[in-house]
Amino acid sequence: MFRILKKNGIFYKPGQEISLPDRFSFADKKSSETLESGKDRLLFTMFLFFCSFCLIGIRLFSITLFNTPIKEHHYGKDTKIYALDMKMNRADIVDRNGVLLATSLPSADLYVDAQKIKNPETIAAALVQTLPDLKYKPLLTKLKSKKNFVYIKRNLTPQEQYDVNRLGFPQLNFEMTETRIYPQGSLVSHIVGTTDIDNNGIAGIEKTFNDKLSLKKETVRLSLDVGIQDSVRTILKNSVKKYQAEGAAAVLMNAKTGEIISMVSLPDYDPNNLKNTKKENLFNMASLGVYEVGSIMKLFNTAIGLETKKIKIDDTIDASQPVILANYKINDIPSLRRVVTIPEILIHSSNVGSAKIALAVGSEKQQEFFRRFGFFDVSGIELPEKGRPLLPSKWRDVNTATVGYGYGVALTPVHIAAATAALVNGGVYNSPSLLSKRSEDEINGKRIISKKTSDIMRAIMRLVVTEGSGRKANVPGYEVGGKTGSAQKLVNGKYARNTLRTSFISAFPMDNPQYVLMVMLDAPKKIKETYNLNTAAWNVVPTAEKIIATVAPQLGITPRPYESKQIAPYVKAALKAQ
Repeated sequence: MFRILKKNGIFYKPGQEISLPDRFSFADKKSSETLESGKDRLLFTMFLFFCSFCLIGIRLFSITLFNTPIKEHHYGKDTKIYALDMKMNRADIVDRNGVLLATSLPSADLYVDAQKIKNPETIAAALVQTLPDLKYKPLLTKLKSKKNFVYIKRNLTPQEQYDVNRLGFPQLNFEMTETRIYPQGSLVSHIVGTTDIDNNGIAGIEKTFNDKLSLKKETVRLSLDVGIQDSVRTILKNSVKKYQAEGAAAVLMNAKTGEIISMVSLPDYDPNNLKNTKKENLFNMASLGVYEVGSIMKLFNTAIGLETKKIKIDDTIDASQPVILANYKINDIPSLRRVVTIPEILIHSSNVGSAKIALAVGSEKQQEFFRRFGFFDVSGIELPEKGRPLLPSKWRDVNTATVGYGYGVALTPVHIAAATAALVNGGVYNSPSLLSKRSEDEINGKRIISKKTSDIMRAIMRLVVTEGSGRKANVPGYEVGGKTGSAQKLVNGKYARNTLRTSFISAFPMDNPQYVLMVMLDAPKKIKETYNLNTAAWNVVPTAEKIIATVAPQLGITPRPYESKQIAPYVKAALKAQ
């Protein structure tokens, strides 16, 4: 007999399908919709991750394969960097082309709280092994001092910091800081200068522009060209060695703007290693030292005579007899004890002729023009190390005469270079500068002599090189002009016999001078190659010749196969005057 199933008041026959209540159908439908929604969200999230990884992969591929620059460097639009641009508290110093001269890198200072040190002997021994420049006893004294802050070592390198960390002493702490680095080493040390342990400028450009570098964080761009600086320094260093000189200096200046392209003082020093630097190596002979430059002063003396119309280019002066003033006798070498022309006074360097021109001009006018040439003031160069000229305390006739041929006034090589630039560029004086791309106001010079006087002086300077004591500087194709000077050195207030400081001031090319070069050797020795002579013509002039021949092509000056017609008439007139 069949049983009849009854459920919820409804009768079902055997084999009949039992339908579920409506509430079960609704729950199943809701669960299905939730599942579908979760699936969509999961797919969307996976899509976002996929896109992100694709973008990261493409960027990494681009950087790795094509080395795409991240950003332009702030030194110039043409310079690119490919690493993180770290922000330092002190800005960089660069040359005129953006080459790095001084920069800052992250560093660390190691310090301890000595009050927390319980095993000073152990820590001291470990640190001495890790940092060999530390001394055990002084270090142990610091660790036992019970002070709450004691510096152990400043400016650790990343490797040193890593090695100290590996020791595992929790009492050793690091203070993050930065250290000043000079990539060019000794090459520009006297110009760039250096900083102290706290990164404050104490010398050179670092000191002059300390606020600009540290507070304003602005890059300082110099007028120097590192490539030319290297050429000048190398040649000058070779000459110091060859002639066994005590030192040397050179200044290469743009004759039109006063910008200094190269300035070298030897001996120099490595600003990255001041601890091992001799005190005398810190002295900047080019901008701080003041020296009597001998017969180079005859250039300015002659220019003053022409400008004041006390002499003319075709005048002659009787130099057959010495000039005697206040028991002081001014004489010439035997070959010049005769009537000499104005060009000959410079070509063959007549002391008597120069003294007579100076006396004709008079001390008042001489001083007036010396002021125009900048000889009464420190130079305008942007360095704290700049010397003040030494001038006669009383300007008597004997002082006027001796100053006229190079004794009694002491100047820096920068003074001589700037004044000579005015002498050959048409008569306009521009203050010397180490900054690149100065504004028009800063290079708006002042006229100190006429263009006619400047043209005549260019012609005579050219003759000094072609016919006089500067013949060894006659670089073919560059029309070099100049003047030599050999002055006895003052030692303990007295002139030392047979000890000279030799100088040569030159300009090139003389038809339209672009650059002025001042070279000086301190106490060069007599050698066999110079026939046991140590005057300027035998040592500093050949040095200048090597410098000009090397740097002129670097400066973009094309050698000429002929003498320029722009200067030829004045050279001809000067030759005729002889």
